[in-house]
Amino acid sequence: MKILHKLLNTRKLFRYLVDLYDVFCGIQELFAEQMKQKKLDFQVHTSQVEHRYVWCDRKNLNRVLLNLLSNAYKFTPEGGTISASLMETGTGDTGYSTYELRVQDTGIGMSREFADRMFTAFERERTSTVSGVEGTGLGMSITKSIVDLMGGNIEVLTAPGAGTQIIIRLKFNLAKDSDIRAAQKDASPEEAVQEATVDFSTKRLLLVEDNMINMEIANMILTQAGFTVETAENGQVALDMVAASQPGHFDAVLMDIQMPVMDGYEATRAIRKLENPALASIPILAMTANAFKEDEIASHEAGMQAHIAKPIDVAILMKTLTSVLQNAQNNH
Repeated sequence: MKILHKLLNTRKLFRYLVDLYDVFCGIQELFAEQMKQKKLDFQVHTSQVEHRYVWCDRKNLNRVLLNLLSNAYKFTPEGGTISASLMETGTGDTGYSTYELRVQDTGIGMSREFADRMFTAFERERTSTVSGVEGTGLGMSITKSIVDLMGGNIEVLTAPGAGTQIIIRLKFNLAKDSDIRAAQKDASPEEAVQEATVDFSTKRLLLVEDNMINMEIANMILTQAGFTVETAENGQVALDMVAASQPGHFDAVLMDIQMPVMDGYEATRAIRKLENPALASIPILAMTANAFKEDEIASHEAGMQAHIAKPIDVAILMKTLTSVLQNAQNNH
């Protein structure tokens, strides 16, 4: 649990002014192509929300949605239906309102006994129905921890062969009109997430991460965006994989910094010294919890093109990857 809390960076939850419509719109765009390829009817509903602007931890709210929808996708056969909905169930305390987040699928469902254990890491229903399907991994245990820390609760409605509906109830501090106006005034066109000019489905990334939970989350986000992802558990393994690869096999490296055997800085410097210039110049992005300015400077000095802070903000990650990969394309 200590590792999990460190991952989530949740010794305190960070409050941001969040547009709930925007969060759900982003999730819909992220999963749309993947759902289409599996012939799944995927719908997102937010019409039953009166107050769309709230104060909450956007990164962890995104992570909850990613985990729930990833599981629904994994366990719903081709041709099924998945929906994500948000409804506002009423105001209570002054300045607050309660919300229900529901993710429902027509997948294989679960026994009541398994549903009671599903928030334990790597649990898997022991039935031939899921033969060949991965277990729930760490996603649901992470989801439960986030929801607990946000003061909410989770309900699971499921039965074998009858699909699954997961309901999360949360209370959010409503944003005042003055907060909303100030945020809209401060927003500049440059801050808007630009449309991708790079086809992620043609790109292969090397994800270097020694923490299994971090690796699973990042891998999930990247594959859902269309990337092909290979992984390495430390800088030495990453160096060996890049050195042994053909030029162009990897389009970029996402490099953690603090790792055993060889850290991210050492691995980056070593890659930059490879004899093959095509391999030595591969784009490398730091992806680390070290988010201070001096850490960003150190990353660039080691030879990295960009610095992405954890916990991962999906929009920032995709925007940064688009920029780096676009620059790499233009330089060829």
